[in-house]
Amino acid sequence: MTEVKEEYTDRPVPEQARLGFLKPALVWAAFAHAYICIYIGSQIMGGLGAPLGYAAIIGGQIFLFVYSGLIAHRAAKLGLNFSMMCRSAFGKYGYIVPVLLISALVAGWFVFQAWLAADLTVGLYGGTSFNAGVGRGILPGILGTTSFWAGVWAIVFGLFAVYGMGAMAWLGKFAVFSVVALELWMIYSILTGVAIHTGGNPFVSPVVGKHWTFALGFTASVGTFIVSSTMTGDFVRWTRNAKQAWAVTGVAFPVCNMVTLLIGGIYTAVAGHLDFFFGLSMVAFGIPMMVMQWLSNGSVCDGCLYNAGQGFKNLSYYVSKGRINYSWKKVTTIVMIVGAAIAVSNVITNIVPWLLTLGILVPLVGGVLIGHYWIVARKNNIDEHLLAADKKFNVPALIGLGVGLAIAIVIQFTYSDLPAVIGGLIGGIGVYPLIAKCTGYFKNARLTEKGLGGRIGYGTAGANTPTSPGEL
Repeated sequence: MTEVKEEYTDRPVPEQARLGFLKPALVWAAFAHAYICIYIGSQIMGGLGAPLGYAAIIGGQIFLFVYSGLIAHRAAKLGLNFSMMCRSAFGKYGYIVPVLLISALVAGWFVFQAWLAADLTVGLYGGTSFNAGVGRGILPGILGTTSFWAGVWAIVFGLFAVYGMGAMAWLGKFAVFSVVALELWMIYSILTGVAIHTGGNPFVSPVVGKHWTFALGFTASVGTFIVSSTMTGDFVRWTRNAKQAWAVTGVAFPVCNMVTLLIGGIYTAVAGHLDFFFGLSMVAFGIPMMVMQWLSNGSVCDGCLYNAGQGFKNLSYYVSKGRINYSWKKVTTIVMIVGAAIAVSNVITNIVPWLLTLGILVPLVGGVLIGHYWIVARKNNIDEHLLAADKKFNVPALIGLGVGLAIAIVIQFTYSDLPAVIGGLIGGIGVYPLIAKCTGYFKNARLTEKGLGGRIGYGTAGANTPTSPGEL
């Protein structure tokens, strides 16, 4: 396999450095097998019951496949990571807010996953956890607290991201096969042992606890990976072509992530209650469940930290005009240490408000990326995208972002039966291209000189004569 010698945070990945399908697929597969998604699936089923809960889970995963796949297609064609895609779409100053926002959110997801691994460790073997009950008391004193293990797991898991795609792919290879085997065991145990004791039906079940709207269930399914699916360019730019990028996306959504959500949904449908260990904490002294959560949470942690490191490295370099030029590894290490400190503080303990926040904010950026790379600038070559990245602001894109935010807020607080993700898509795919067209920023799916902020490298503005292999 091709070795990763550079992470290409601020320039396109050249063809000779591409890794192909397997390594990005392993990273995404391990990433998408997130333990927390099993519990989120359990919550969705509890709030909606079966079969409506299954519809919300599957619908959200199909949305993620299409949404992330559209971004991945263009990222693979151009070899651009998320930050560089945003710089070209929003401008060299305009991209600061969306990249800072998404990088901070994905760093927060890294913090939560490390914290969750710690809380589950305590819930099995320590003292009193926040969400996973009271442990067996085997770990004494500070060793039995969530704070202690949150710091430990943030560093241990984060180091895989610090060492880059190669280390992450190695962990992914080990984690995927192990987690899949454990997931099959969980499904068998739930459908036999748990179902026999409860008499529950996995296909028809009542609401457990507070009733959810379908929109909330759909948003929770989408929110599991809306951040990293928007930042998917960080991973799929390593593929050799757009077909591989779509295939990698399909491995993540709907396959891997949907399986984890459905396991949780099936458990709640047959058990009639929520449980962070899904009725299996006493099996083999809890060791299978602990190995499962370590591997899955570890893979999610390194993927999120990798995303965050790409974003913060790119921002620090360009915003400082090259004066701050720390290595990618150093920037990622700093984010890891800060994240570990936040995890120790037990700040993030409730996942549902976090998912709602992600569902409102993140599609605003993803919507603009889809609108830009598929409607406004689909026929521009890589050199022109890099030229556009030096333009100070892309005003129509920023207006689309603002309008999308306003629509998302209105939907969230006025039309609760609609998913708030719609707002970002309307702003980015509808409003942005319309304004860009009316103001002369693009013609025939190609940025004009006004949209580029400089001279076009070939042909006439809006010409239909693409010559770059990076074009659709």
